[in-house]
Amino acid sequence: MFIQIITFVVVTVNIFSQEKGAAPETKLPPAYMLKANFKLQVYYNYVLSDTTIFKRVYADSSQREFKRIVNYYFTIMQPDAPKDGFSKVEVSIDSINYKFFDGNKVYEFSDIETANLSVFKFDDFQTYSVPMSMQYDIIYSPYGEVAKIEGERLEEKRNYVEQLKTSIPDSIWYYNWKDGLSDARLKQIGDVIKIRYPINPVYRDSIWYSPIELQIDGLNIVDTVELKATGFMNNKYSIVGRFVKPNPIWKNTKFYDIKSLSLPYKIINSKGNIKQTLSATGVVHEFEINLNLTLEVGNPFVFTENIEKNLHWEMVKSFRFK
Repeated sequence: MFIQIITFVVVTVNIFSQEKGAAPETKLPPAYMLKANFKLQVYYNYVLSDTTIFKRVYADSSQREFKRIVNYYFTIMQPDAPKDGFSKVEVSIDSINYKFFDGNKVYEFSDIETANLSVFKFDDFQTYSVPMSMQYDIIYSPYGEVAKIEGERLEEKRNYVEQLKTSIPDSIWYYNWKDGLSDARLKQIGDVIKIRYPINPVYRDSIWYSPIELQIDGLNIVDTVELKATGFMNNKYSIVGRFVKPNPIWKNTKFYDIKSLSLPYKIINSKGNIKQTLSATGVVHEFEINLNLTLEVGNPFVFTENIEKNLHWEMVKSFRFK
């Protein structure tokens, strides 16, 4: 079982063993006790850079390639001490930068004042811009798992979408908003913890396993990642890992430039790795995921989609209001 509270406090532990009458004690390799914990009332500014390259091959062997880059700028703050072991973290997605390349076509957004109006009609932008300006709470369990996504403003927006559903008979519109406000999407952006830690000290290069949940381009993915701590350098701790076998949790999803929301899909090939950097004070300084997935879409077969995904979270600043 893994226990994870909400900030990263990493303590180096030197372990010794000695028996009566035996040879002098021998110093074992250092081990790391990993715990999680955000400092109260401290604001952490993060950037999530989400880059995806798509390569699609249709049944007639024709091909298409496109690329999406989205940067989410968001702030995390834990206002109060844990209650009954549960901790609330407030998340505010302050802004996004968006760019999509499809052949000679480029769609961009950085702010409303400078945006070309055509981007607001672009379906992919409509899908990935929904979380912009959202505020919500992540509730962490005593074991460090995301127990709930909630928030007054979030519930108001979700209820508003449901009210409009009957008057706007557009399944793509409804999908964009429903998925964009889903727990999976908001957790993907704002949960910078992502992995679990053993309750016992972790020796350098020793291996442990952790569940992980991701949303990858509309797919809700679950896996068990193989992890190890590789040491301490420049006042930072490093953890690396690899994906074992990513699997999708079935739901309707939308593929770029495809109008149907009901195409079946399965992962036929996958490869991925993880790297996390923790500061000596326990802050998640960086978290990077590289994941390549090959999907087979349609039954009968319509196309294969190769997804090259890079996700990079970085803490750029922290501060406290006086």
